[in-house]
Amino acid sequence: MIDKNHFLLCFFFLALSALSISAQQTTEENKDYLKLGGAFRYTFMRNSWDSNQKKKGGQFIFDTMILSAKGEVSGIEFAIESRYYAESSGGFMLHNGYVGLPLTKELKLKIGMPRTPFGLMPYTGHNFMFNMPYYVGFEDDADFGLLLEYTKGDWEAQFNFAKNSEDVFSDKNRRYAYDLSGDNEETNQLTGRVAYHFGKKKQNEVGLSLQGGQIFNTTTEKTGYRYAFALHGSWLIKQWDIKAQTMIYRFGAKESIDRDVITMGAFGADYDVDTRGLLHCLSIGYLIPINHRLLNDIKIYNDVSMLQKTIAGRHDSYMNSLGCQLHTGPIYVLVDFVLAQNQPWIGTDYQSALSTGNQKGWNNRFNINLGIYF
Repeated sequence: MIDKNHFLLCFFFLALSALSISAQQTTEENKDYLKLGGAFRYTFMRNSWDSNQKKKGGQFIFDTMILSAKGEVSGIEFAIESRYYAESSGGFMLHNGYVGLPLTKELKLKIGMPRTPFGLMPYTGHNFMFNMPYYVGFEDDADFGLLLEYTKGDWEAQFNFAKNSEDVFSDKNRRYAYDLSGDNEETNQLTGRVAYHFGKKKQNEVGLSLQGGQIFNTTTEKTGYRYAFALHGSWLIKQWDIKAQTMIYRFGAKESIDRDVITMGAFGADYDVDTRGLLHCLSIGYLIPINHRLLNDIKIYNDVSMLQKTIAGRHDSYMNSLGCQLHTGPIYVLVDFVLAQNQPWIGTDYQSALSTGNQKGWNNRFNINLGIYF
């Protein structure tokens, strides 16, 4: 018997095939197009806290399969991206998907599940495992609602209204991006982002982001609040690539028992996060052109981030990723050495690393991710 996830995946394949055939029949006059894409990725890891894995010399696993499509029909654009992980990690997930309507030359409306425009876009770092904001729900997230995008001259601005997170589709924590879980639900979230571009090729950027919304508790049936504020910037100086971001957040849920932690979930599992804190990121990369048929370029980077817990007595969370990206054609290889403290994915304390975790030592993960994109 075919389960829901496999049915959705098969349906997605069939839909893409039908769209591809239709797109081939369009004429050049209307400029309609369809671009199908995706990737499959593999990961090798060696974790310092896993004695059995270390005895084997590490572990090689299948990471994910990505399927995507984007295009335009009669001036209306669309895009969708899905991912398929192991069932134990959540299985089939919708990463994002929307329909884009051009309102004016400078203004565009996206409806569906667009990316939430908060902080540096699309990421604060370069490494495979992201930086700390991702693990608290403030990076590479997409929710159900609408997004307005405005671009004019050196300025860009986005305004997003998210009615709810994607847990309606993904059964609570069986999703890609971290959102509130357990008996708390995100609802009526507003996000605004503005950025100014400067430099000879407008490659540098400074900006700020604001976010506020409600938290509905299904047990008490009461509504709480959440908010976040971020300052961010990125600079390209010759071959150097620098990204910086600092932010503050607060979750105020109306739970049946007063707590200073809140539950978040993704990839089929929940953990606790402090209800308030500061997040800081600094990422530096250096691109080395090779221009060989077997190797196009190498990017060396170091990404450092931390969760500064403002509740008394808590131990902060740290994460540093030193690595490089090897790129040749459709192949990208990320080689990372991640050193972390009180980080749920780097160590044994998955449940409370981002809240009451008091790990004093450091754990590390040597990670190689091979991705073939098409």
